[in-house]
Amino acid sequence: MHALSRWTSSASQAGFTLAEIMVACAVISVGLVAVATGFGYGVDGVEAGRQQSTAVFLAEQRIEQAKELAMRQTGLVQLTTANLPATEAYGTITGAPPRYRRTTTITSNPGGTPGARVDVTVFYRPVTGRGVLTTERSVSLSIFLANR
Repeated sequence: MHALSRWTSSASQAGFTLAEIMVACAVISVGLVAVATGFGYGVDGVEAGRQQSTAVFLAEQRIEQAKELAMRQTGLVQLTTANLPATEAYGTITGAPPRYRRTTTITSNPGGTPGARVDVTVFYRPVTGRGVLTTERSVSLSIFLANR
């Protein structure tokens, strides 16, 4: 019996107190909240990058269309707003999500130079973890095209 009473008395003194467990739970909770908040910001950042990449792609797509039109005939005669619409509203760009719109400006002979400048701007409404923002963001690309 003597060995059993020694084991019982040492077991009652081992372990954590309730206060220590509460402090540990509080520290772990603060850490988990920080991780969850950081995860939310990370997801928003990845989504913002994806949306901006889509806008750049749509602008590059229009620049490539302008280059193709410029190569069809000499004098850049095909490079017109009839072939490249000046404005495409939200939801009207083929293959693009409905949150994107695009404008194209063609300036012939800018500064008296032979050629044309094409400016493309793609606007979009960002989507975040809090929903669709009302403020627009934009990406702009420009190219100068001339005959060879």
